[in-house]
Amino acid sequence: MALLKPNFTPSFNITRISHIVLTSIDLDASQYFYETGLGLEVTFRDSNSLCLRAIEETSHHSLVFYKVQSNKTSTCRSIGYRVQTNDDLQKAYDYFSERGDNVKFVDRAFQGLTLQVTDGVSVPLEFCAEMEQSTCRMQNFHHHAGGKLAFFDHIQIATPDVAEAYQWYSDLGFRLSEYTAADGTDEMWGIWLKRKNNTQDVVFSNGAGPQLHHFAYHTPEIANVIHAADVMASLGLAGSMDRAPGRHGIGNAFFIYFRDPDGHRVEIFTSHYNFIDVDHAPKRWDLSDTTRSQLWGFPAPKKWFYEATTFEAVPVTPPTMAAAPVTLEDFLAKDSEE
Repeated sequence: MALLKPNFTPSFNITRISHIVLTSIDLDASQYFYETGLGLEVTFRDSNSLCLRAIEETSHHSLVFYKVQSNKTSTCRSIGYRVQTNDDLQKAYDYFSERGDNVKFVDRAFQGLTLQVTDGVSVPLEFCAEMEQSTCRMQNFHHHAGGKLAFFDHIQIATPDVAEAYQWYSDLGFRLSEYTAADGTDEMWGIWLKRKNNTQDVVFSNGAGPQLHHFAYHTPEIANVIHAADVMASLGLAGSMDRAPGRHGIGNAFFIYFRDPDGHRVEIFTSHYNFIDVDHAPKRWDLSDTTRSQLWGFPAPKKWFYEATTFEAVPVTPPTMAAAPVTLEDFLAKDSEE
């Protein structure tokens, strides 16, 4: 599809990605992975839930887990966004109601008024304007640990309908910063959409879905990404590395990926850039250009492309577009032949 004109006057004002709500079979294991390993701060814990946040965050949580039985599959329950004010929540309610969407206000612990709705590709969302606040650890340097994660930055979702996601979020004021398209066509395979100042709040990529591919925390230095890997190794968690460090062409991010005890994929990254000015044009990447995934470093393993977290009670639909990715296994096989 052709590029859409940015909507600078949406019906209500979304400011940024806010938080993610997941389920866990073992909250103790989740806490050890994210607090002791990656260095997030626990802000609440009981027998049924766990809330965490990063160093610069003053809001109560950016990552929430709810416990499920061991015979259940861990899932994602919702993706959270912040809006500017509670007035925006009412405007959002009116907007979605007029569209005929199933929208309602719900109670969420540690959050103010919260609105629940499903997006155009069946992803469960919630919006809030307020959350309990407390002093962050930004200048408590003696408490910085693990990957020294600064703030929750973005999510990536696999969907069989990238075009619908682009239209739905563009209507809400999200801007396209970068995108992947089939060579010589307008057929979009991946879109990087943003509300805050950098390149993305949410990414949609072609694939079976909707499924949560990963969520990402930003850290201010490349050394922190490497230190995260060292810490995880020293804790006996080296096997949780899902993709080795490298640099994406898209977004310019220096990255590493882990899988937590429930299989949820988390990215630790740094080095993306500002995307603010109204005349800053989206950057296109051809599907055949593998530097979009790694400017340098090994290709991702096959599981990185095909394994993801399902959304609770949301069916997964196969993609309508298919192209085999270049995987680490392909690279190693070719290298052995040579």
